[in-house]
Formats: sequence, C-alpha cells, structure tokens
Amino acid sequence: METFTIIPVKGGEFAPTPKGAFMYQEYWGVTINPAVIMYLIKGRDKVILVDTGCGDEERAKNYHHPLNRPADERPAAALKKHGVNVEDLDIVVNTHLHWDHCYNNDLFPKAKIYIQKKEISFAISPLITQARFYETHHLGLTPGWLKAYDRIVAVDGDTNLVPGIDLVTLPGHTPGFQGLLVNTAGGRYLIASDTVGLFESWEGVGIHKHVISGIHYNIEDYYQTFEKMEKICDHVLPGHDPLVFAHQTYPY
Repeated sequence: METFTIIPVKGGEFAPTPKGAFMYQEYWGVTINPAVIMYLIKGRDKVILVDTGCGDEERAKNYHHPLNRPADERPAAALKKHGVNVEDLDIVVNTHLHWDHCYNNDLFPKAKIYIQKKEISFAISPLITQARFYETHHLGLTPGWLKAYDRIVAVDGDTNLVPGIDLVTLPGHTPGFQGLLVNTAGGRYLIASDTVGLFESWEGVGIHKHVISGIHYNIEDYYQTFEKMEKICDHVLPGHDPLVFAHQTYPY
C-alpha cells in the first residue's frame, strides 16, 4: 500500500489563550499561543489538504481571538512555501466546521471538500453554546465554509478516502468530527486535529490518560473516541500545538 508524508503548515497563531480551552479542567490560569494548523498530505501523485485555516485578523478579533498572521502564513502563501498552489488541490478535508478549520475552503477552485454529513447538519443549527465556533446566523454571520457549498462531498461515517488514507469519525469535540488515518513509512498517523488540541492532551495529565478539549459536545462520545484512537493509530497529530512545527514532516 502506498505511503504518504504529512507536512504541518502554519496559518498564524492566536493571542495568549487559556490552556484549559484545550485541556478540560486543567491548567487554570495558564495561557499559551495556539497555532492555526493545516496539514498537507503528499503521496506519489496525490496532494491532500486537511483543514483550511481561519478568517482574517479583523474577523478573528471581532468574534473570536486576536490573530497574528504574517503575509507568508496566509493559506495560499503558506502552501506555496511547500510547493503547492491552490489550483493544484483536488481534495480538501475539513475535520470539522469550526471557523478556524474551514474558513478558506473557497480558495481551492478545483477541490472536492469532504465533510461528515452529521457535522454539516449540526453546523447549520448548533447548540447555542457552540454558535460562535460555527459562526452561525444566530450571530448575524454567514459561515465561511458555505462559500464552497457546491463542492462539498457529504461523508456518512468511516470511509476510505484514497488507498492508504481513511476518514474516521471521532465525535466528542463536535458531533460530526472526523480525523484522517494516514499510512506512512513510520506507521499509522492519525491527524486528530482538535480532538487532541495539544500533544499533551494525548499524553495525559495526572489521573487522566488523555484529556478532552475544554470545547466539547459530548463527553461520553469523547472518551469512546479515545478508546477507538488507541486501537487504530501509532501516532497522533494535534490541532493547535506549536510543537508540531518542531519537525517539517511526519514521519521525521
């Protein structure tokens, strides 16, 4: 089976944010600068992008967190540094539809965009506690992912994307969350995105083998997701940890 290489791509970073937003009920009073992360997956003749980053600095400041994003970390420029043009991509995968993972879907004019059907349904009318993350009409906003609505492929459950890459459901952070299980020369890497916000979320703290995100939809689902992850992957890549950029590629 074909093996792939995974490249983390930085799309800016947020101003100091409570670490507890990523590790539920831990690290009270501690702040970190979360990275906005996209992942490129490269194979012999395939290039796949996982998540497309967030809106601009003004939108981030007005509705979410202040964002520091130099010109070379805007999505098109950031990908260009890795030899990829927006026109080159045929496949984009959104792990979920929070604003900082899908806002720039429309930048990729040829790409089919794979999203779980359950996530699409929830994103249109989420619980009011989740409305800001989805940038819904409750706030007078139109979510960015709708700009590429005509190219969405709705996925229903675990499925093979291409030989060597599977889409796997990981509910908990959101109800229709999906990760990508990628066959590499160094084993099976799971791009877990915000299911595991930081490497430390997976490594655990104290009595917690793994730590759920402070932003979550269903805690029982979340722990079942962790059990599933333990069975299917050898390595986990997080959603917002700046430490991911310690290596240019995975495996390294």
